[in-house]
Amino acid sequence: MATKYGVISDVHNDPRIVPLAIEVLKKLGAKKLILNGDIGERQSTLQASQGYVAQILDAVGKSGLEAYVQPGSHETLLGYGPVIEHFADEYSNIIDVLRSPKVSNNGHDLVFIPGSDFSCGGEYQIGNHPQLPTGRYIETHDSLIKFDDFAQYVGALQQGIVENTMQYANMGDLRNLVGNPEKTVVVCHVPRKFDGNDAVDIAYFAEQADGKVLSGIVVENGIRQKFGNVSESDLRIIAAANGLTFKNENRGNADLSKLYEELGITKAVSGHFHESGHKAHDSSVNAVKEGELVDELYWNSGQLDLGMTGILTVDGNRVSYRNVQLKDFLR
Repeated sequence: MATKYGVISDVHNDPRIVPLAIEVLKKLGAKKLILNGDIGERQSTLQASQGYVAQILDAVGKSGLEAYVQPGSHETLLGYGPVIEHFADEYSNIIDVLRSPKVSNNGHDLVFIPGSDFSCGGEYQIGNHPQLPTGRYIETHDSLIKFDDFAQYVGALQQGIVENTMQYANMGDLRNLVGNPEKTVVVCHVPRKFDGNDAVDIAYFAEQADGKVLSGIVVENGIRQKFGNVSESDLRIIAAANGLTFKNENRGNADLSKLYEELGITKAVSGHFHESGHKAHDSSVNAVKEGELVDELYWNSGQLDLGMTGILTVDGNRVSYRNVQLKDFLR
């Protein structure tokens, strides 16, 4: 029996788009939802950050669809954590995957890796440190302290001993979560690394001399706001004069690639890279057709702030996808 999941990620600009997307996905046959990161966004105050997430999760709760929710690269611990816990308790259809990283439906498994390897102001991180288990951590000037309750974190903030904080997801947990790889779909905001210009992990960015990266689109817009509609060559000259180099590269996670290959994972859903929204292919980066049930699928479901969402269909050990542009349904 096939199961259709509506997939939403990268909301970013306006939470009011979420209920519109849910209604479209329901009309297209989605029976469950996956919210795959960047549904929280740092606002000017903590209250505003929490209100942003609350508006989204309230719409998800009221939809009545079972929904699996995880953070990406923008969510902060206090802006997202207490809010998802509250709504997961209030609405029985909201599943916080930090509590339930594996769910089974109709003969297949969804396994979640919450967070990102690249922080865009967020505090949910993924990694493979052999001696750092999954959990919440406070970093002081001389130690790393694991904590469970947000009240502990607030108390540490009030004492002024916190330098950094994070919720860490050790991707090695997959070894215990994946029982039958042929019937497993991994959902992670970040894709594994590939080689190929049409892969789900292609990113357009501006790199600084120290290796730090900025969004290529954001840098472009900043230059054009200051200098007008400059040519492509002049754009790169201006960027270089400011210590920036534009690049298009595969920026997926290499450790995830090794782990997926080790475990036999051939089906994964990602977001994160806006330049690669709605791309889909197999392990060799051969394009996969929309609507075709396949054994291998790596799919970037698209960014909702660009009006992109989609439907993942799982039928036993085979999957298919449908890309959805909201503008086609909201005229």
